[in-house]
Amino acid sequence: MRLLLICLLLPLSLAFLSCDEDDGGGPSLDTTDPTITIVQPADGATLAAGNILIRATATDDDEVDRVEFYVDGTKIGEDDDDALTVYEYTWNASAAAAGSHSIRARAVDASDNDASDTVAVTISGGAGPTYHSDNITTDEIWYKADNPHIVTQDIAVWEGGSLTIKPGCIVKFDEDAGIGCGWTTEGEIVAVGKADTTILFTSNETSPAPGDWEGFGFFEGTTSSTRFSYCTVEYAGAVDGQAIYVAWGGVLRMDHSTIRHGAGRGIYYEHAGHVEQFHDNTITDCGSFPLALDPEYVRHLGTGNDYTGNDEGYDAIEIYYGGVETNSTWLDQGVPYRITENSNVWVGTMEAPIILTIEAGTTIEFESNAEMTIGNVVLAGLIAEGTSTEPITFTSAAESPAPGDWNQVWIAADAVDAQCRLSYCVFEYGGGGGGGGGGSLWISSAVPDVEDCSFGYSSAYGIYVEGDAYPAPATLESENTFYGNASGEVGEAAP
Repeated sequence: MRLLLICLLLPLSLAFLSCDEDDGGGPSLDTTDPTITIVQPADGATLAAGNILIRATATDDDEVDRVEFYVDGTKIGEDDDDALTVYEYTWNASAAAAGSHSIRARAVDASDNDASDTVAVTISGGAGPTYHSDNITTDEIWYKADNPHIVTQDIAVWEGGSLTIKPGCIVKFDEDAGIGCGWTTEGEIVAVGKADTTILFTSNETSPAPGDWEGFGFFEGTTSSTRFSYCTVEYAGAVDGQAIYVAWGGVLRMDHSTIRHGAGRGIYYEHAGHVEQFHDNTITDCGSFPLALDPEYVRHLGTGNDYTGNDEGYDAIEIYYGGVETNSTWLDQGVPYRITENSNVWVGTMEAPIILTIEAGTTIEFESNAEMTIGNVVLAGLIAEGTSTEPITFTSAAESPAPGDWNQVWIAADAVDAQCRLSYCVFEYGGGGGGGGGGSLWISSAVPDVEDCSFGYSSAYGIYVEGDAYPAPATLESENTFYGNASGEVGEAAP
């Protein structure tokens, strides 16, 4: 009996001792902060603008989860390789202002304990400031060594002039100053930076604000070699709001660049002015739409662009009245295309069929009384083939959408039937135009292929058909989905 009692009590004793040792029965809580030291650059170092390697050593009694790196209070990146004791990040300081900057490294362990170390460094300036106030009519080059470049008034690059801006240049603009290129005569601007040595165009104000300076204008004499690459344009838009204006046939090629803190639109183009080779750009924190353009030139918008973070309601690509007269693909840009109030975007030419292809996942928003027309007196086709997971959406631009907010997509008599295919599309809140009997999709003497689409909340019919030939209403009803349409699913004109 004594042996049995000992066997029963021994595990309980061990359990009691174990609970007593960890002060309550649960796993011990890690309250120990990690340690961290910045080992490069040295505190008080003077550095040239460009890529600056920041290195820090960090340890913890358990495990360092990550080390975050900050410059002047803004996080620039982190290193989360927990197999290391030396953590690093490269700061692209090519556009950093000359003067003192604070670098902080913050180590965080798995329990969110943290510790920081801070050093101060000085970014050396160039030989400047270098002032610019004269129009450019010959070949001129601006160098990083002459930073900062100060533009004191409007400058024209014209009459055969060429301005080359080298990587690492910092160009500041006085109040209401700007640069125009190719006004009535030939001009060229080549501002090509590098991934690690960008070009900065910014305000010369001590406390910069949107609209401090005008921005850039590119006009009919702009040469085909004009290009912005790895550039940042910020705080522009003093005249009419846009940071970059492209008009009268002017063309700007742009890649890997940023427009930010603008007073209005990022880029506005009209009268056949447009951008080409437009990819890997960011337009953010602007007071209006990132882009505003003629529908003919949507085809030049490439991949890798980011148009988010602008003022509320403006994260969209603004498209105004006009035609698509070249075979085009509208890519899903991650934000909607928005057709402006009272605008008709029409597709086609009288000489040859023009096909507009819309990529799966794309959203097209319509403001009041706006519409899209395919093949009215001109030859055209529309290929809008979404998928079950990435539908193509035609909808209202209103913050609180309602039936009849916009007119319709009209497939008219001169549409090429074989080039009109709609699948996995969503049509909502249309029917406001009253075309025929009214419908979000209006088919008039055409026989497009429409299947697996959804039609909802029209102020009239989901689809309205009329004319000499059109898809059978019963087929349209059976092959598509309808909901909440005021007049019904498919309306048919009287014979």
